[in-house]
Amino acid sequence: MIPYQVTTNPDFVGRHSEQNRIQEILEQPGAKIMIVYGRRRVGKTELLEQTLFERNILKFEGRENLTDVQQMKFVMRQLADYVQEPLLRDISPDDWVDVFKYIAKYTKTGTWTIYLEELQWLANYNDDLVSALKYAWDNFFRHNKELLLVLCGSSPSFMINNVIKSRALHNRSQYEMPLRELSLTSAQKMLTMHSKQEVLDIYLTLGGMPEYLLRFRNKQSTYITLCNESFKTGAFFLVEPERIFSSSLGDNKYYRSILVFLSKRKFATRAEISKHIKIASGGGLTDILDDLAICGFIEKYTPYNLSAASKTARYCIVDAYLHFFFKFIQPIASEISQGDFDKQPTRALNLTAYQQWLGYAFERFCRKHHRLIAGILGFSAVKYRSGTYFNRQANEHQKGYQIDLLFERDDKVVTICEIKYVKNTLPSSIVDDFD
Repeated sequence: MIPYQVTTNPDFVGRHSEQNRIQEILEQPGAKIMIVYGRRRVGKTELLEQTLFERNILKFEGRENLTDVQQMKFVMRQLADYVQEPLLRDISPDDWVDVFKYIAKYTKTGTWTIYLEELQWLANYNDDLVSALKYAWDNFFRHNKELLLVLCGSSPSFMINNVIKSRALHNRSQYEMPLRELSLTSAQKMLTMHSKQEVLDIYLTLGGMPEYLLRFRNKQSTYITLCNESFKTGAFFLVEPERIFSSSLGDNKYYRSILVFLSKRKFATRAEISKHIKIASGGGLTDILDDLAICGFIEKYTPYNLSAASKTARYCIVDAYLHFFFKFIQPIASEISQGDFDKQPTRALNLTAYQQWLGYAFERFCRKHHRLIAGILGFSAVKYRSGTYFNRQANEHQKGYQIDLLFERDDKVVTICEIKYVKNTLPSSIVDDFD
């Protein structure tokens, strides 16, 4: 038996709370199921491998666009390599239960981790595999008290709706672990060659996706690296959306249509989205919007003092990278693909426009990290409600308005934040402008 070999990564940073959580799960008695999910590039594989490397691991990875039978066949080929039994390569099962029987045969005793990666592809976005897992868990896997079954996927909506909420695995020693982007502090630890200002710029531009940040671990300026990775033929950030759509969103045409629609405006109401994609504003649209929100691509927001069901609710793109892509890459994608900027990629990004855009990105960052701001301003111990505040335009003579960030505190104080992203200290006269 030759289990999956993990290469330890000395540069692995952050994820301390997630690693502690995994250790807590491992210390629970009996066999366990751990469900890990998060959008593409968030670092699920690296976290799992760097945390579980001391265990015996059998890793089986789903492949895009294979049929159920082809997925099963590929799993059997991987198992054959692990157990050094070439005859397993010739087995062509047509039921996942049979596949799991073979895996269970080799994991009856010992500290085994059965790691199913890209579960949405393994399952082809349907329930057959999960149903088979129920049978395999009840009849095979759970009898090894040291076994850990890891179900990992890049489609959060599939993992939540088809796995976590599935009756098949309900109450079966199940532990859920959603994985989100790295914090700004972790990003700074990863990008030690750059100044704090540069790290913040790139975090505002691309967010905390580890794979994105790794692109900047060189001594070049973040601006030059960003241009090289965005505006050359086949550049990483040029082609990344297609990878996101395939792994996290499947083939539903409405996902892309909504994101493209939102990219052309600061926000949109549910009614506007419904009209644009020509789908009734009912349960179907709710599911689509919920999927995009679960993946972390969009968010629904209302004035802080109104309920989420308010008709003033708005939807906007919240993913940092998608904001950058739709603003600066997509409009000139054809020119990039033709090689127009290969020799001088910095020509493709107007630095003045980019700096102005960073101001809007900083607004989004501040709203998302309101707890950090409350701590800096000294009232984090006070209960509060926070968010943006806006009204509709009342008539042609009265404009609508919006407050970037507002805290309504239980100590009877209202803290209003006007958010600016500038290098120099602003004069106090800006308060008069706010009035």
